[in-house]
Amino acid sequence: MSPSPTNDTETAAPVAATQQAFADATSAMYRAFDGLQPRGDMSRCRHCVTDADVARLAGPVSGLDPEVVTRFVTKAGTTWGDGDDLRRVAPRALSLAADRQLRLDRGVLLNKLADAGWSSWPPAQVDAVCRFLLAEWRRLLDSSPRPGHCAHQWLRQTATVVADLDPFLVAWTQALAAGAASPAVHLSVVLVNSHLRPDFPASISSLFDDGTTAEQFGDWLVAPTTAEHLAVAAENLRETVDARRLVLAVERLGRFRSARTR
Repeated sequence: MSPSPTNDTETAAPVAATQQAFADATSAMYRAFDGLQPRGDMSRCRHCVTDADVARLAGPVSGLDPEVVTRFVTKAGTTWGDGDDLRRVAPRALSLAADRQLRLDRGVLLNKLADAGWSSWPPAQVDAVCRFLLAEWRRLLDSSPRPGHCAHQWLRQTATVVADLDPFLVAWTQALAAGAASPAVHLSVVLVNSHLRPDFPASISSLFDDGTTAEQFGDWLVAPTTAEHLAVAAENLRETVDARRLVLAVERLGRFRSARTR
């Protein structure tokens, strides 16, 4: 049995590495979109979008003020700009959303990107966004869950713009296998504090807007390695404040697996 991964010296190094990977992915995303210029003839409603707003949005993307980015994303595709304009601002909007500095729900931004057909952007830009999302995800798994900052909620939003959750689920398995506490606590939140009902496998659909994505997540939950890693975490963290929830999560996962494989 591995030792309990709860003290600062055990967790500082992997968390620092995840933070650095996120910073590197953010920088790479900005580089992939570098060179896109603001359009002087951007469409807009002149009653609600001023010349000053347009001027503020025309500045260097990496330094755009969160307030103007929030206003633009809210109106993009309707009363201010189109998908091409959103593409230029996307790196700043995504990085602000990841750091909870965008003053709207992250899901709104991702829906806007989906509506803008982001997956048809130049391959280097699409790849950079995908790598950024994966780095953001790994950073989230290394942090403690809190309201509005839970793994399953993040995945539900992200499923709006990605067709396959497998890279994120593989990363979750790897994080669980590494023995850090936070990935296991995120998993326990799904099993104990979400709308998932362990004796009714169909309730997995309440976690996602798409049935295929829900099934993919359900398959990951019932995988033997997921249960094994959760059980190890529950044992290793039995002297922590998360012990009760982890024990309950192990029990609920067992019920869910039994019900889903009948």
